[in-house]
Amino acid sequence: MTFVRTQQFQTYPPRTISRGTFRALVDALKEFRPGLITTDRKIKAQAISHGKITNLEGPESWKVLDEHSLSELEHLQVEMLLTASPTESCELHIEFRGNHVALSVSDIKTGWGKAVFEEARHLLELYEISLRGWKQSFIRTYQLVEILQTPLMVLAAAVFAVWLKYGGVNYAYAAVGFMLSGVIPTLRTLWRFFRPAKRIQIVQEADPKVPKFPWMEASSVLAFIASVLSLTKEVITWLGTK
Repeated sequence: MTFVRTQQFQTYPPRTISRGTFRALVDALKEFRPGLITTDRKIKAQAISHGKITNLEGPESWKVLDEHSLSELEHLQVEMLLTASPTESCELHIEFRGNHVALSVSDIKTGWGKAVFEEARHLLELYEISLRGWKQSFIRTYQLVEILQTPLMVLAAAVFAVWLKYGGVNYAYAAVGFMLSGVIPTLRTLWRFFRPAKRIQIVQEADPKVPKFPWMEASSVLAFIASVLSLTKEVITWLGTK
């Protein structure tokens, strides 16, 4: 018999959560999409620290944390299996690690996969485990700036070469803008190299502190926007003189 399996997967930046938040997440899964006609629902949780693995199943599987030191926790996950028939099922998987949070849904012939995935995303946003709104857009914009870092540096060098040969202070302004958009991510990368970030704690007893505003990322995005506007202005001016 052929099984048709569909999968959806998404990762988020690492996020420190409290013990209470993890419990609330597991409790929310008990009433997850009650309208689905299922023959069985199973919730499982697993915690790993220094080779010690603990597994629990059931509505109180959040107690999987009780046997581990939160400061040494390396991996925490919760799964929910929704069964429609012996050959039809949908599995939701939420994973917490020191370098990412992952959400995945695997669906076999139920057709629930997309709805379960979207509901799980909303659940993560509700408990502020995943980014949403302008924060997510901001992270994506900064990632785009980092991807464009090398091409921007090459283009900046080319613009400087033209400026040195033919003169014109406006070209220099455009080049400086491009240099800034490439230099700031470079400085941030060097900072990470010489002072690597510590592993983010997955779970702690109380709610974690609000993270500081990412000034370096904001400066990079602003420099990138300024450089694009500067180049656009110079192109329009050049076309107007023709």
